[in-house]
Amino acid sequence: MTYSKLFVVGCPRSGTTWLRSMLIPHSRIIEVPSESQAYSVTYHYFTYFKKQKLEKRLKSALWILKYYGLKPLFLGFESDDIWKGILKNYRIYQSNKYPIGLDNLVNYSELKELMSKARSTSGNDITNVKILIQLMFDQFFEKNRESGQDILLEKTPQHVRYIDVILNQFPEAKVVEIIRDGRDVCVSYQARGKTQYWANQSTESVIKIWKQAIRNGEKAKANPEISDRIYSVRYENLRTSPQEELTKIFDFVGLDYDQAFVDKIIDRTDISKIKNKGEDQHVRKGSIGEWKTRLSSEDIALWEELAGDMLSRLGYEV
Repeated sequence: MTYSKLFVVGCPRSGTTWLRSMLIPHSRIIEVPSESQAYSVTYHYFTYFKKQKLEKRLKSALWILKYYGLKPLFLGFESDDIWKGILKNYRIYQSNKYPIGLDNLVNYSELKELMSKARSTSGNDITNVKILIQLMFDQFFEKNRESGQDILLEKTPQHVRYIDVILNQFPEAKVVEIIRDGRDVCVSYQARGKTQYWANQSTESVIKIWKQAIRNGEKAKANPEISDRIYSVRYENLRTSPQEELTKIFDFVGLDYDQAFVDKIIDRTDISKIKNKGEDQHVRKGSIGEWKTRLSSEDIALWEELAGDMLSRLGYEV
């Protein structure tokens, strides 16, 4: 089956959901309904756990016990432990009714079947888990596509960690990265953290998350073998000049459009018109420069101390 893939990535709370909403109205695009975390909950753990020492495992003891059990905690991870953990992860996400996870691509029985198929090849775990990811994308596309749809859109912010892996695995794929002032990202984290535990992070932690996302994007864009398949858009530019920026993204992806179509999308996705938004919602305000009034002086000083150089290099006011 022939189809392309488009991945939207960036630091969490940078506007990836909003950007995705601007792309899905195109007739050629079929979107994964929510974050699949396809690489984060499969590929990542084969690179993360295999050589991990006991001391580091003990720091994540409760999490390892929940997803993998007692044996891997003390004796180390074997391949079977991680493969079984993928299934356990799927069940836990479902039972807790998380909107993200592999169930956005396949159901549980399909996952087990595709996992068995991927592991039956002669490759190592890394090769086989990539095969699993491809099989899940293929299964989703085949089951859900409609006539004319030939681009699969997947939005998982943290896939910014795996841009090189994704583009090397899928030669036809492209990535759109969105970058936002880290201090506004921090404001958004603080608001979302009031109701969502994953967003309840310290300012220092948000700084680390933001800086790592920027570094991951820069590392991928510095690779001449894949750099032409990565497009970076500034959140601030997309807010102030949405027509101009969206047409650039459409051109990059290879999507046809006319000005009336672009204007309709911009109007439909105008953040000011979104009804379900606010401090405790996934979409809040979408403001630019709100950090100046929302962050404490201590937080602002910490951003300048730990990320001032990066903010300046990206052109943000310090």
